[in-house]
Amino acid sequence: MHRAAATLVFALISSAAAAEWVRVGGNNNVGVYADPASLSKKGHLATMIDLLNFSSVQTERSSGRLPYRSQKETREYDCTNERYRLTRFSLRADFMFGGALVRSNAADGEWNPVQPASLGEALWKFACGKKLRAATP
Repeated sequence: MHRAAATLVFALISSAAAAEWVRVGGNNNVGVYADPASLSKKGHLATMIDLLNFSSVQTERSSGRLPYRSQKETREYDCTNERYRLTRFSLRADFMFGGALVRSNAADGEWNPVQPASLGEALWKFACGKKLRAATP
């Protein structure tokens, strides 16, 4: 009985966590989601976790060509200078960050300009509170 209750509680927590993702863009190859609960701002900088959900299997080259279907990232956004950098990422075998961990890394990456009309721009706008265009399915 206790095991069934614990399983139910875990399922409810898992589905609540999954419901936090907000789709901000995508195309035929990838769906792009933001986690609004992870968003923090300090001055003109914003930090947020995003999820890339690939429609086909991707291959991680540096770890023996292991397959993955989703990538969770933490990015820092410069809301004034329209740029971003990757600070952490993890790759998982299944959709919506499920399955086995394939690879994970944390390091402050180089600043990159936000490219107009890109999926990165959709994330930057969401993190910085800029107006979003309608997300494509």
